[in-house]
Amino acid sequence: MSFLDIYGHEKQIVILKQALAQHRVGHSYLFSGIDAAGKKTLALEFAKVVNCEKADEIHDSCGECPACLKINRHNHPDIFFIEAEGQFIRINAIRDIQEQMTFKPMEGRRRVFVIDNADKMNDQAANALLKTLEEPSPANILILVTAKPYTLPSTIISRCRHMRFNPLSIDTVAKFLIERMNMEKKKALLLASLSGGSIGQALELNKDDVIAYRTETLKLLANTKKSEPLSLLAFASFFGQDKRGIKQGFNILKTCFRDALVYKETNNDQMLINQDNSSFIASLALRLSGEQILRNIALVEKAAETIEQNVNKSLTLETMAFKLHL
Repeated sequence: MSFLDIYGHEKQIVILKQALAQHRVGHSYLFSGIDAAGKKTLALEFAKVVNCEKADEIHDSCGECPACLKINRHNHPDIFFIEAEGQFIRINAIRDIQEQMTFKPMEGRRRVFVIDNADKMNDQAANALLKTLEEPSPANILILVTAKPYTLPSTIISRCRHMRFNPLSIDTVAKFLIERMNMEKKKALLLASLSGGSIGQALELNKDDVIAYRTETLKLLANTKKSEPLSLLAFASFFGQDKRGIKQGFNILKTCFRDALVYKETNNDQMLINQDNSSFIASLALRLSGEQILRNIALVEKAAETIEQNVNKSLTLETMAFKLHL
């Protein structure tokens, strides 16, 4: 694997390659963005490029030299992954980093430490890491990976080169699923649209019976009547109380209303995510105005934000159901 094999994040790759070309690689980086979007993958690839025997020529890893092969097998003596033990990353893990930093790299040019879910550091660990960041060593690189940078002390953030990772586009996630997983195009587009821009989430959805769940969701939506309160309550209760399941349901609803808006504007069912439900999408587009469809999307997004705040799930779902235009 090389930079060329990474899906998306072109801007971040350009920045890292420029640092390599100009011999201005930083001693500490913060990779932040949604879960499973490729942050750790890029951190590993960067560690590989830094130590690749041919990287000075191509500013990318060759994948063939001894260093690249060892990193691919996760047994390079100068590459370390630090993860939480239980709920936290504790001070002993940071002390181990500090101890390793007192030695020269055993084989590579730089020793690289990737701290995954860095937001899980307890206060003692964070304070210890801050001292390390205040006294950087040119032979070592620290890469903090997190989906919650706002929970890290500002003093740590200010001492790192902060690289933000945006969610991947639907097309990028679908391309990965088609090319790497040999997935059929329609299924890949559906999972990509439900993934929230995360390849990892798309792969998790592929393990679940998300296709059947989508079929049930759209069928219930088609049969829900605005004039029948019991019908609306049944629609709300369908999503249950599991936050993950509710999130999947909301994503399905958003793709449905997105399709209705696209069809209303283009009258082209080839542009739909839910092409196998094009007749229902067309009927939805016919009876709702563009403004009503946009309002539905906003209502679903607002309900999703409320659920994330651990507000009463039943009340949130019922409120959304009664406000939707159907």
